[in-house]
Amino acid sequence: MILQQLTLRDFGLFKGRQVLDLAPTKSAGRGRPIVLFGGVNGAGKTTILDAIQLVLYGVRARCSKRSNLPYEEFLARSIHQGMEPATGAEILLLFHTVAEEQDAYFEVRRSWHVREGRLKEILSVFKDGVYDAWYSDNWSQQVEELVPLEISQLFFFDAEKIRTLTEDETSSQALGAAIKSLLGLDIVERLIADTAVIQARQAKEGATAGHCEKVEVLERQAKELSEGIRRLSDERAALQNHVLRAEAAQWTAEKKLDASGGRFWQLRQAREGRKKEIETRTGETEAQLLKLAAGELPLAMVPELLKRVEHQDLQERLSAQAAIVADLLAERDELLLETLRLAKASAKVIELAQAYLESDRRERQAAMGAEPRLSLSQPAHAQLHHLISHRIEELRREAEALIETHGSLRQSLDDLERGIEAAPKDEEIGQVVEQFKAATAHHSKLESEAKRLDAEIEALKVQQKQCQDKLAKLFEGDVEREFAQEDRARIVQLAARTRTTMQDFLRRATDRKIDRLSGLITESFRFLLRKKSMVERILIDPGTFAITLYDSAGCALSKERLSEGEKQVFAISVLWGLARASNRPLPAVIDTPMARLDATHRRNLVERYFPNASHQVVILSTDTEVDRDYYQALQPHIARAYHLSYDEGQRMTVAEEGYFWKDVSHASSGAES
Repeated sequence: MILQQLTLRDFGLFKGRQVLDLAPTKSAGRGRPIVLFGGVNGAGKTTILDAIQLVLYGVRARCSKRSNLPYEEFLARSIHQGMEPATGAEILLLFHTVAEEQDAYFEVRRSWHVREGRLKEILSVFKDGVYDAWYSDNWSQQVEELVPLEISQLFFFDAEKIRTLTEDETSSQALGAAIKSLLGLDIVERLIADTAVIQARQAKEGATAGHCEKVEVLERQAKELSEGIRRLSDERAALQNHVLRAEAAQWTAEKKLDASGGRFWQLRQAREGRKKEIETRTGETEAQLLKLAAGELPLAMVPELLKRVEHQDLQERLSAQAAIVADLLAERDELLLETLRLAKASAKVIELAQAYLESDRRERQAAMGAEPRLSLSQPAHAQLHHLISHRIEELRREAEALIETHGSLRQSLDDLERGIEAAPKDEEIGQVVEQFKAATAHHSKLESEAKRLDAEIEALKVQQKQCQDKLAKLFEGDVEREFAQEDRARIVQLAARTRTTMQDFLRRATDRKIDRLSGLITESFRFLLRKKSMVERILIDPGTFAITLYDSAGCALSKERLSEGEKQVFAISVLWGLARASNRPLPAVIDTPMARLDATHRRNLVERYFPNASHQVVILSTDTEVDRDYYQALQPHIARAYHLSYDEGQRMTVAEEGYFWKDVSHASSGAES
């Protein structure tokens, strides 16, 4: 498929009739696939992307500016503000593709106007320059054969938003639907569904009244569940636009916060929390020190005094022991002298013995000279001994550790206070902070609502599957008994067997194609990624279509570790891998391609992705994304460039050839179609 020409009349910012040539060209035998549109924010780049989708898909188009507006109101608002609603607006898209195995040129014209408060939309389809009534009446079905809506989201995309493609369960489901359609797996699923329809029809025709009643109840339940799923899915799709807008608003507020010193303010918030924590720990440490100081710790300051106390206690104990011995000796001496008298010892002997014993007692009395000043009890003596031998040293070590901790905490407090003083104050950055908080809260609220809807949809799908399983059992069970005609029974049995076989085929085909697709996505991501050693391989689960990244050690890598730019490159790699795996040669239309990328990733996209993304690449960029250097790098691949010039006075955009600046070398290159 090649987009040849897009014509806008009074659509959005584009006033009057403006014709945009989108066709790629060749020059000197080399293909020039890129058509580059340049414009500042709000100049109409996304309007071009919306126009392509709107003209093709109408009410089903996923236009970024529609949000949750009703379709007719969205069309009415899309008429250029300077024009009368009765004049209306029009979009024409001319493209070349293959239809019914033959080359064909299609021109799709979608116009609308508002008269007497009612909007009227007209769709006309021309094939090979001739109006085709059948295509015009059946375009919503025919466009699915040419460019299925689910697939178009992989080729016509806003690079700012597609990074969400691989982040959550809903994205995995949308990606799964696109993969099935892109790789032709949806045909097998339709065949499986068709066999179920055949089986149900035959079962109804030959079933008994009781059997039919059970079938009708289950089919009614299945229909109600399908309607509920569709309603919630529509609500979820509408909400997704709000989620994306809220995410963009949060990102803008975050950037504004950073520019205002927000990072230092956020550090200030963290530091104030840390300060409170350290102040609490400091208070606890001081309390412990006070407790030690109120106890035995001060005794560590008078070690000599403690030694004297210990010595005095020892002397008092020795004196007490000596007194006891003296009393015992006095009793003994008295008994000894009495014994000598009874033995009729001479007076001389008794005198000498008495003198010796008295002299011995006097010498021992000299050892009892310590004055009893302490008179410590046995428990007090034991406590004094423990204090001097162990406890004082333990207290000293404990106090030193607490003092060291207290000093470290005080130093941390001083550092934190200096950092807090250097950061912007609340009154200096308050408005920006409030905007960031409000944007974050709004985004979180919408994300929660989206998760709630996802859970409800999943619950209904489980009920729907259970209902379908019950129907299948009714159709397959007791066929011979339920159906009188053998041919009907045979058809039902064959339909069931066909469905089982095709389900097995679908599983095997999915595994095989998903394995190849995983390899292509891995190759694309590593080709575009700056940190080539970061991701070794990427795998897609054939059942859930969830995407998992693995590092060189074979460990799953959380997508949270990817930067915002890496997430965008990752999502682009997924789309590029899908395009390479597909047998549908579709053009790529890329809006805001490099807003969150650093210099290295931008260079990789410019040199590696854009020239090879497809046979036709339409890029909608600002001058800060594709600047002069990147433009020069792309120039050999550019068929033509446009500058979307916005006139503030007339509030309109005009597409002028030449990008933001005139490229004389390219203008004179003589590109040939």
